[in-house]
Amino acid sequence: MERNIKLLDCTLRDGAHLNEGYFGKKTIEETIKDLVEAKVDIIEVGFFDNKEHDDDHTYFSSIEEVKRILPKNKDVSQFSLMADFVDVDNVEPCDGTIEFFRLSFKRHRLDWALSAARKLMDKGYKCYINPVNCNVYTDEQYLQVLKKVNELHPYGFSIVDTFGVMRKPDLSHLYYLAEKNLAPDITIGIHLHENLGLAYSLAQHFLEIANPMRKISVDGSLLGMGRVPGNLCIEQIMDHLNLQYGKNYSTEPAYDAIDDFIAPIKKEIPWGYSIPYALSGKYGLHRTYAEFLLGKNRLKTKDIQRILRLIDKDHVELFDEEYIEKL
Repeated sequence: MERNIKLLDCTLRDGAHLNEGYFGKKTIEETIKDLVEAKVDIIEVGFFDNKEHDDDHTYFSSIEEVKRILPKNKDVSQFSLMADFVDVDNVEPCDGTIEFFRLSFKRHRLDWALSAARKLMDKGYKCYINPVNCNVYTDEQYLQVLKKVNELHPYGFSIVDTFGVMRKPDLSHLYYLAEKNLAPDITIGIHLHENLGLAYSLAQHFLEIANPMRKISVDGSLLGMGRVPGNLCIEQIMDHLNLQYGKNYSTEPAYDAIDDFIAPIKKEIPWGYSIPYALSGKYGLHRTYAEFLLGKNRLKTKDIQRILRLIDKDHVELFDEEYIEKL
């Protein structure tokens, strides 16, 4: 039986955390063309927000702005935008240019996400509900979110490991909560961060444990580009899906995009595995604590570990500079 698995690339969206969305028009257009040629199912081209930007950025205030950088030929690919606590009232009705919106939000903004998704769905868009920081939810809280998602009945729901804390048992647990409590036609997605260096392994585990009847999607980015330490490398999971699941992604255009555009960015703005970020994942903490301590040049790695493990559970979700300074 052929599995219903979609691959979602978020290079130009998640990568925007590194360069404020400034890729340059040529890089944006050519990267999208390469991803289309690679037959990536969904290409997330950037963030939706309420400010106008030029064509060199991957922030968009209208679908008309997006049209300026999209190729005429999209082959089998579909396009997505992400919205994170912004007003979506002025988004144009869906005309097929952008087919997906993904709503990203912290725990206290669930009502915004559900309301925004309803507005977008009424305009014809397929929506994903993406609650970030999955590790900060209790089972009861996560089940409440799943209940409200079921009532909304969007296209998809994503397990988002923002802090990069998950190991296989954690992913299994969250997946089974979603599998057993979401309507069978809602897609379950996964978005993994590389804090512990486990993204590729966890993606394979997700594919193995997923109900073969369930539609699933896997996020990745070229060369793992994204907020440090980065994401699942899409070129790796693309190759795995070809070998193990009979998919037909073309890796050569992905390698072209990496060589021509993404690797040069990485030389200027590095990302990748880093012990302090691994420690933030180990202790289930907001990544900014690691960044703050990295800025203290007198601290050795063992000092950073000693301080991070002192952070109590009331401070893990949101960065508190005064608190960490005292520690």
